Amino acid sequence: MSLRPACWLLLATLVPIQTARAAPDATDPAYARFLERQAMLAGLDGVSKASPVLADVIFSSRFETGADNCTLDSDSDTLPDCAETATGRFVSATDTGTDPRNRDTDADGLSDGIEVMGTLDGLDLPALGVSPLRRDLLIEYDWFEDGNDCGTHSHAPTAESLARVAAVYAGAPIVNPDGSTGIHVVQDAGQGGALVGGNRIVGEANLPGTFDAAHAQLKSANFDRRRLGVFHYVVLAHRYNGNATSSGYAEIIGDDALVTLQCYNNPDVQARTVVHELGHNLGLHHGGYEACNGKPNYNSLMNYRYQFTGLDASCQANGDGRTDGYSVGDRLSIDEAAVDEAKGVCGNPPIDWNSNGSVETGIAHDLNPSFAAECGASIRTIQDFDDWANITLLGLRDANGQLKSIKQETGCAGAPAPGQR
Repeated sequence: MSLRPACWLLLATLVPIQTARAAPDATDPAYARFLERQAMLAGLDGVSKASPVLADVIFSSRFETGADNCTLDSDSDTLPDCAETATGRFVSATDTGTDPRNRDTDADGLSDGIEVMGTLDGLDLPALGVSPLRRDLLIEYDWFEDGNDCGTHSHAPTAESLARVAAVYAGAPIVNPDGSTGIHVVQDAGQGGALVGGNRIVGEANLPGTFDAAHAQLKSANFDRRRLGVFHYVVLAHRYNGNATSSGYAEIIGDDALVTLQCYNNPDVQARTVVHELGHNLGLHHGGYEACNGKPNYNSLMNYRYQFTGLDASCQANGDGRTDGYSVGDRLSIDEAAVDEAKGVCGNPPIDWNSNGSVETGIAHDLNPSFAAECGASIRTIQDFDDWANITLLGLRDANGQLKSIKQETGCAGAPAPGQR
């Protein structure tokens, strides 16, 4: 295990940006579809739009109101209204600090009731450290060991890669109802204690397809049904679709992902690929709100340009090998029909995009030529996107079929060359 400075996971928010980026154009068909999908997701929870409930209303008595709010459960989250004290501070199961008119106060896809009391079928979520006032992301990893292509090896997530995944989400610029920031991640790779779900899968590590009957059988045999709608399920195999070289496959808004790194399973690549595939589960495409890939100004692990190399922390449009996460949407929009090399991707420093030794203004240049089909045109305006502000944790609803009209699936970049970090 190599040693690195403790600050290796600095978020892209630390990059000095000199020029503000324009927001995506709402007339862009891809962005319009994204907004429509987000609106559909917002309707899944039935969250009350009523004004916040004050403590003196919550603790009102039957004598004063003619009703007993300890027999009411206005949001159907299994917690009585009198326990949901709307303070943003969790004290106990009878003083949860949650909103009695919102069944999922922290919008993490887990109802307040199961985060406080566990599930009705005995899944002890409090033992895993979840909170109804702070976003939680729960993941089970099952993996293969095999001898394909490069001798006997294991695809089990390493302790180092698990720590890196946790750090990415913990550093998320997201404010929770309790005032904390970030997303708390529970990763079950069979470590012991309360985390005993993750396990090695015995069988052929080259999966025949994607989320097909074989995957359903595999999941049924290795994933506790009580975790449906609670945990994301990540299978780490050698390949999928037989001989495909893809590094992974995932549902875009959903709860299933494959990580298939073949022989290139070092902790850097493993952690970044897990974050990439989970990003799809959280609703992100390879271009943020769109499929357009390879954009140098989209500073995210969702982008193939940065998936294996880490983010661009120095505004040079190259991964730095240290910085991981999703984009915060702080890079310039670039019109490829009139590129200003002096502005680069951040306003400064300049980038000689056409490599002719001079800094030019107003040139036509395709900045991601390998992805013209995904982008709809070779020359167009390419934009960054604020991933963190737009992720959704409601992919867990795939377990009960609520996402059928929304969910998509996607394959991902080929596994990196041996030794690439």
